[in-house]
Amino acid sequence: MKHCLLTHLTLLGLLGLTTNASARELPKVELQNYEPWEEATVHAFENILVQEGGRVKPIYTTSRFTLMQFSGKTTAKFETKDGEQHSLHHAEWMLDVLFRGEIAKQLPVFIVDDSEAVVQIGVSPKSRRDRYSYSELVAGRAKLAELSAQYSKKQQQFQENDKDEQYELGRIETMILTLGQNISSFEFLLGQFGFARKGEILVNGEILSPEFKEMAKTLDPVEMLTKMPEMTLDQLFQTVRQPVGDSEDERMFSDALRLFFFHANSGRGLDLFPPQEDANEDWRSSGDVMLEALEKKEVREWGTEQLGKIQAITNAQGESEEAFRNALQSFSDQQHQTAEDRGQGVRSEMEISLYRGQWFWRALYCFVIGFVVLAFSWFSPGTRFSKIMILLASLLALAGLVLDIYGITLRSIIRQRPPITNLYDTVIFITATAVLLGLIIEWFTRIGIGTLVAVVAGFAGMFLSVKYEAKEATDTITQLMAVLDTNFWLATHVTIINIGYAAGLVAAIFGVIYLAGRFICLLTGHQNKDLFKSLTRMNYGVICFCLFFSLVGTVLGGIWANYSWGRFWGWDPKENGALMICLWTLVILHGRMGGMLKDLGINMCSVILAGIVTFSWWGVNNLGVGLHSYGFTEGIWGALFSSWSILGIFLLMGVIIWFVERAKKADKKRAKSNKEAAASA
Repeated sequence: MKHCLLTHLTLLGLLGLTTNASARELPKVELQNYEPWEEATVHAFENILVQEGGRVKPIYTTSRFTLMQFSGKTTAKFETKDGEQHSLHHAEWMLDVLFRGEIAKQLPVFIVDDSEAVVQIGVSPKSRRDRYSYSELVAGRAKLAELSAQYSKKQQQFQENDKDEQYELGRIETMILTLGQNISSFEFLLGQFGFARKGEILVNGEILSPEFKEMAKTLDPVEMLTKMPEMTLDQLFQTVRQPVGDSEDERMFSDALRLFFFHANSGRGLDLFPPQEDANEDWRSSGDVMLEALEKKEVREWGTEQLGKIQAITNAQGESEEAFRNALQSFSDQQHQTAEDRGQGVRSEMEISLYRGQWFWRALYCFVIGFVVLAFSWFSPGTRFSKIMILLASLLALAGLVLDIYGITLRSIIRQRPPITNLYDTVIFITATAVLLGLIIEWFTRIGIGTLVAVVAGFAGMFLSVKYEAKEATDTITQLMAVLDTNFWLATHVTIINIGYAAGLVAAIFGVIYLAGRFICLLTGHQNKDLFKSLTRMNYGVICFCLFFSLVGTVLGGIWANYSWGRFWGWDPKENGALMICLWTLVILHGRMGGMLKDLGINMCSVILAGIVTFSWWGVNNLGVGLHSYGFTEGIWGALFSSWSILGIFLLMGVIIWFVERAKKADKKRAKSNKEAAASA
């Protein structure tokens, strides 16, 4: 075990050196200085509600995942010309985007993984992988839009033609398409409140003629609404395309409408305004409000009132930050009152505390430190020092488990749903279950193996949850699919089947520990048969646990399928994956009972079980067939094949152990035969 510790410490050292070597200076921006927002202003802003994906949530959440989508991080870091270094929280960054657009354009938030992507749009690259500001990319905006449209059409053809390889996007093409989508989203954010800023065209202003820019300095779209005649949108669009007369007033009216539509188009995407009708669930953006109020005279009073609130905020911004903060707070309070009357956004503050608390990151730290502490116990096995280290590592694993469960509980309360509703939920739930199993085993055995399982499972699960969230860069508290919108079945079938998954992965960890330990003993010549016998007994118990929950979960899934789809079983890939887990655990148990599987065979089969579990857990969602083909995750096949390759290495260790032991037995048998022959002679 000392060799394991030395190897681990060496890897940590190499990781630290790599991290230090890759650390670079913060990117410099074309700003002389940066004036940060006051903390109270940020807090007033982050509580504003927005509807996205059918769910009402704080703009804090939208800011977090938007910046993560653009940058891969939840902070924006840069250095201004005065040498000052800044690290902007995502809510601060969003405040800049919405209310200080010219500053936001200078901030390096668009990550490009390969400089070839920016070269193709005619922009000078910084380095192979870097972050660019909007101002740095705007020179290639036209080319980027052209390529993005081309690759978007190609991607659509790829999906429509049953994933025909001739339409599959290449790596650089995918980067350009993603960058184009991010730039477009950023531009819509910049233009959200352009209607409230006379003459301040934040984005795409170059498409306007000088005459329009002059008109923008005096045109008040909100005032314009109150004076507009009642006309349908078709009539209004026709007026824009072709004025009804040649008089100067008619041309000015047409130009004013064109500018109005420009602001309305720029103000789409951020749904801040609850609808008037209680039965209507869809919130409106400022652009939606402008168009609806323009077309329907009966909602103009409501529309001008909503748009006037934004004007009040932008006007207050020009006075002082205190006035701006008060205007934000007033808008937020009115929003919350209206939303809560509709039963929406009532747990927004809890959602902010969930993300601000970073409970899963903290759990990850506990598991990593717990592993390092446990590794110290391997220096002197069986001593008092070793027992103290095991106890301390167990407490750290318990702390990580508590943090994980606390985060899961907050998410469940926010959604008013059981703990599992999407793939991300399965990661944090399975991690909690696996850690709990490891700690329960440690409670009964007190030899450190259960703690090792707990910290390894905790580290792997929390790391996966962090990487998955960063890679997907989308809100993980999502609206439920119709088929999942049943609390009873979510609380029974889905929960139980995921407990089965967790048990299967814990069994695999035991198998990996067994095979790695046996292989090290083979190399060093040391033996600890009692330890390996104990490992097998633990693993056998976990496999039985896995079989029970997998079988019960599968049966409950069939009952749910009959309730939802009118049939108990349909050989769907997800159903087949669950069945494979049940059948394979039965093979292991029958092989053990029939004497066909000894200790080595059980542990090797448990490693194979991990491959089946990960396929059922992740792989079947990406097959694109069956009623369970939701939760598609790009790039998951590469990760699965990598994990299966690693499992294959441990299986290879088992094969080597089997051949060596077989050879030793043959040598002993041969030596015994020779001895008996010599004695008889």
